[in-house]
Parts: sequence; structure tokens; C-alpha cells
Amino acid sequence: MRPREADAVERERWLSAGAHITTMLLSGAPEEDVLEHIVSVAREISDADAAALVLPGLKGELVMEVVRGWGADQLLGLTMPRTGLSWAALETGRGRLVPSLPIARNLELPPMRKYGPALYAPMGTPDKPVGVLVLLRKIGEESFIGKDLERASTFADQAALALVLSEARQAQGLTKLVEERERIARDLHDLAIQQLFATGMQLEMVRRRAARGLDKAGLIAILDEALDNIDNSVREIRSIVHSLRDPDAATGVIERLRREASLARTGLGFAPSLVISLNDQSLGAIDDDEETIDRLISQALADDILAVVREGLANAARHAQASSVSVRVTVASLDGVDRSPGTVMVEVEDDGVGLGAPTGRNSGTWNVLARARQHGGTASIENAPSGRGTLLTWTAPLTSALSSASAADQVPVQSAEPARPAGPTWNSWTS
Repeated sequence: MRPREADAVERERWLSAGAHITTMLLSGAPEEDVLEHIVSVAREISDADAAALVLPGLKGELVMEVVRGWGADQLLGLTMPRTGLSWAALETGRGRLVPSLPIARNLELPPMRKYGPALYAPMGTPDKPVGVLVLLRKIGEESFIGKDLERASTFADQAALALVLSEARQAQGLTKLVEERERIARDLHDLAIQQLFATGMQLEMVRRRAARGLDKAGLIAILDEALDNIDNSVREIRSIVHSLRDPDAATGVIERLRREASLARTGLGFAPSLVISLNDQSLGAIDDDEETIDRLISQALADDILAVVREGLANAARHAQASSVSVRVTVASLDGVDRSPGTVMVEVEDDGVGLGAPTGRNSGTWNVLARARQHGGTASIENAPSGRGTLLTWTAPLTSALSSASAADQVPVQSAEPARPAGPTWNSWTS
């Protein structure tokens, strides 16, 4: 391979590695696994003998928290000196190249003296420093150069941004959890507990009157009212429990689709387009369009639509190498009447490399097909009609939220994860 081609391949490997870090975090991978992957992939691409992540400790110090490669056991847990290169890189936001650590000034860590060339790449965003990526080679090995520092720094910043966004999402989730607990406490106090307290007073009145043997008709009326209050309390508590089990139940499918498209921006590197239409009219062109679609689509169908869109966007981020991705959700209700049968079609199309040779079964794409079959629908993945990229098409008949709710008490609850169906192998992306 010629030098220019090798250079382009290496640059692409760094960029792909950064995108994969983002995908891991968005898919819910544990942060420890992500940090270990950052170190491992950086060591591999840079041809370093050892790689480490230097991160802030509990007391504000900088510690080598994750280390991979030659001599890792001697580096793990080292505290970086305040006057050292790690602190300098973190505080200034500028990377450092060291031709040979043994002759570097102020090197206070003996385990580092057995390494030669070193590279220090700060990890952080403009508002928040995260840590330092350190790459090390043995004495006598080729020194790192400016190009290595530039690419490692870009990768480190991309990984840091993904980590910061992940932390923000977790903090937002914690805030929502606290707010939800406060709401539940208010609902329980204002609704269920107050009703039960009033019912208790009514029953106490019944006990006193019964003890005196008076007013049989009045006692029956009070008991009837008390029973009604108990029924109301049970319904209120059941509603609160349902909201705990299904936090998305109060969120419409349109809002959930917008949220999914927004989250995909980080993995793709750009925002996917989202077009939603009802009976050939784009969303917003008709009155009460969002409410109409929410009435047409049951909760179970909405969950599967979101899962299909998420899978399509994730695969585009991992494999398509696309510059644009579009998501189209088309709802067709016969005659535009809510209770009429109809269909929903989901399309995820990119302008990337398209499908290659068949690669065998894949859990993500098989689940897409299984979700379609579960609703009596269809699914396919093929090269896009434009000749560039891939088109995922998923269809299912509509089941209204109203009819689904009435049937929920009559049918057993099915597993959220559909069984893998038998059928032909897809030409699909690989995970």
C-alpha cells in the first residue's frame, strides 16, 4: 500500500473508532466498557505498546484509571504529579509529544522510565475537561509525530464529547426520576389517600349508627358511597402503577420519533430527516394531526415502530458511511376515519455504500422482521432505488390505541422481545 493510501486508511480508522464510541454509549453500553474500548482501539490504531486513560480521582488528583498493553500492571493506579505532562495537557487543552521519557525533565514516576516515545492527548469539550489519553512506545521505537497527535487528539475529543453527552443524559434521567417520584407522592396524597381517609370516616359513622341500631336505609346509602370511593381509589392507584411500569405511555408516538431522531445525531454526525404523514398529508398540514395518529396507533405498535427506527438509524451510523439519512413514517387510515383499518409504513433510507454480499443472520435485522410478522406486516432491506445506499421498509396494519386498550384486559401479555422467526436469510447489515 502506498504511503498516501496508508495515511487515508489510518485517518478513516480513527474516525470510525470515534463514531463507534458514540454508538456504544447511545446503545447503553456500560461506561467502564466504553473506557476500556477507547484505550484498546487507540493503542491498536497508533501502534503503541501501551495506552492509558488518565482521569480525575475522587480527591481531584489525576490517576491512570484504565491501562492496556505492555507493562500495564505497573502503570494502573499511578497518580500523576501536579507538575507533570498529564496535568499540563489537561489544563492547557494542548497535546504533548515526548521523544524519550527517560531523558524528559521532571519525570517523577519510575515505572514510566522504561518507555521511550510518548504522546499526551487531552480529552475534553470546550466547557469540561475529561482526562488525558496517553500512548506509549518502548525505548528505541519510532517517535510519535504531529500527525499522530492531531488524530489522537481528535479521537480523544470525540470520545470525551460522547462521554459528556452520556453523563448529561443520565443526569437528565435522574432529574426526571426525582420529579416523577414527587408527582407520584402528590397524586397518592391528593387522590388515593384523601379518598381512603374520607372512606374511613364514613365507615366509622356506619359503625356508630349500627351500634345504636338506627337508620338502616341511611347505613346502606353510606356503605354504597364508601364502596364507590374505594373503587375510585383502586382506579387511581392502578393508574399510578401503570405510569410507573410504562413511562412512555403518556408520550405520543410522534414526540418519541422526534426524540429518537434527535438522539441519532451524535452517532451519525448529522441530523437525520424525519417526515411523518397521515393520509398523504405531511404532519402539521391538518388539524389535530398528532392526536389523530396517536389514536390510530396502539402502544404496542408504537413501541415496535420506535424499535425499527432505532435499529435502522443505528445500522446506518455503524455501517452505511452515509452523508444523509431520512426516516419516513406514513400512516394511511381508510377514508381518514379513526376507527377504519389502515396501515403504517416505516422507511429508513441512506445514501451510503449500500448492501454487500449476504452476511448471514443478524439479531437486529431479524428482530425487525419478527416485529413486522408479530403484527401481520412485512419488512425488507434492499439497495435504495436511487442506486446509492440502503432502504429499510417496514409495514404493519393499524391497531388503534382505543381498541388495544379495551382488549388489553382480555389477552395475555406477550414478551416485549419477539421470537426469532424461521425464514430466509436477509442481505443485511452486521452488528
